Amino acid sequence: MAATDGLPKTVIDRAVPESGIGDLPTRLRLLCVGSVEPSWVSLTLQLDALGCVEPNFKWVASANEALALLRDESFDCLLVRVNPGRPGPADDPLALARGIRAGGCIDPIVIVTVSTDDEAWREALRLNIDLLVSAKGWESSALVPAIQRAVERGRMLHEIDRLNAADRRRLVRERDEAEYLLNQQKQILAALATLEGAAPTGVAAATAAPTRLNAGHLDLPPEFDEYYQELLRIYVIMGSGNLAAEITKVADVLSLAGMSPRDVLDLHLARVERLVRGLGNRSTRHVMARADLLALELMIHLGECYQRQLAPAVAEHTVTPEDPPLVRSPG
Repeated sequence: MAATDGLPKTVIDRAVPESGIGDLPTRLRLLCVGSVEPSWVSLTLQLDALGCVEPNFKWVASANEALALLRDESFDCLLVRVNPGRPGPADDPLALARGIRAGGCIDPIVIVTVSTDDEAWREALRLNIDLLVSAKGWESSALVPAIQRAVERGRMLHEIDRLNAADRRRLVRERDEAEYLLNQQKQILAALATLEGAAPTGVAAATAAPTRLNAGHLDLPPEFDEYYQELLRIYVIMGSGNLAAEITKVADVLSLAGMSPRDVLDLHLARVERLVRGLGNRSTRHVMARADLLALELMIHLGECYQRQLAPAVAEHTVTPEDPPLVRSPG
């Protein structure tokens, strides 16, 4: 009994390694540049064995013809081979590759050459092209594997470019979202300021009460700005963690300075905006989420500070059982 008997077919397929370097398109578009036309029969048979049943071949004899063709068409792979007996500058395959890349063409390129040196290898790596060193030229048995490798690498580079573009769009979208959220929060603060100016009682009066209670108390120390900026940066990186004591100290300083919740949020948003602008190409969604958590935690501690400060004043006005009744009973 075979070792794979009884196993699901999907498991067997995964266990068997795939042959070849990568899949070729069934309609492979191949441009050959060289003074000698390739043997299409041999190349077609090799490609057909790999599943490329409808290849599309084109051949040009000179670099100028290749550049003219590439202005209007694109190919899955370019094969460049110049007759070794004509070593003139116009027949330099690397010069052609430089011209192709300078024109913005990113199609995979394979240069078939009889010999090479370190300088040629360095230039080939810089241009992102493959070198096939073979005395047989178009008839080399390594030609089709070289095409496979070049096409697969070109496909991978294209996918990398696509993912990079998608990542750049995501970063721009997140940056726009962050700017939108900051603007929305600033509008809330502006609306609160308008309410304070129009109605000195109710919510606005309650918001301003701590400021009146602490009138003449401490001002924020000069180093507070950088301290809070550093606290925000650490909170964004680490989360709350062991920063609860630090946040409590900040809330105490803000309450002693008579900062209203609206003023504290305004201060917080200014530091968040500075942090977001300094991120460069990094993500902002994580920063905004952590910054909002810091603002929430700070507001909770600030509320507790004001509650402790207002407790004695509230106690003085609390009606006790010993106090005379505020309303006399009739009769």
